[in-house]
Amino acid sequence: MKHRIITYMAPLAVLLMFSACTAGKVVQTHEEPDFDIHNYQSFDFSKPNLDIDQMPQYAERVEYIKDAIKKNLTGRGIVYAPGAGALLVNIGVVIEEKTQTRETDLRSDPPMYMGQRNYHWEVQEVPVGTYKEGTFTLDLVDKESNKMVWQGVATGVITKKDATAQKEIQQGTDKLLAELDK
Repeated sequence: MKHRIITYMAPLAVLLMFSACTAGKVVQTHEEPDFDIHNYQSFDFSKPNLDIDQMPQYAERVEYIKDAIKKNLTGRGIVYAPGAGALLVNIGVVIEEKTQTRETDLRSDPPMYMGQRNYHWEVQEVPVGTYKEGTFTLDLVDKESNKMVWQGVATGVITKKDATAQKEIQQGTDKLLAELDK
């Protein structure tokens, strides 16, 4: 019986471990009432206001985002047309350093007796590390009317490994752009 439980628990543990490593989450989307992605045959990226060369540590990640968007939109039959796209794609990225915490517990953080009986113990948040979280905003703008027709916002933890980052950016972008079909 014990062997049978372990046989079922091992694959479940592996599944839970891999499902915990997600490519972020979609926070919100908004679209204009008359917007339909299928009404557009071409797209282009809007020109940024800042020089990405001043931030070389993020330039490659921005290219990953652009590649993920290109792959998704061309997969929908929309042609990438630099300088001539009917739909402009504007990318916004905000990166924040966050603190990872854990709650104190009576089992791992018991109260210390100080010689008097009027002490108390309470749960506290204890910092255990830091990480970077990115918020990715994607605006789709109708070039002819210069009106934003769709916006999506997603967040995720930024990994340091480029190969993992590229995969997670693709998955996160696909998850965000899947909202276009709803």
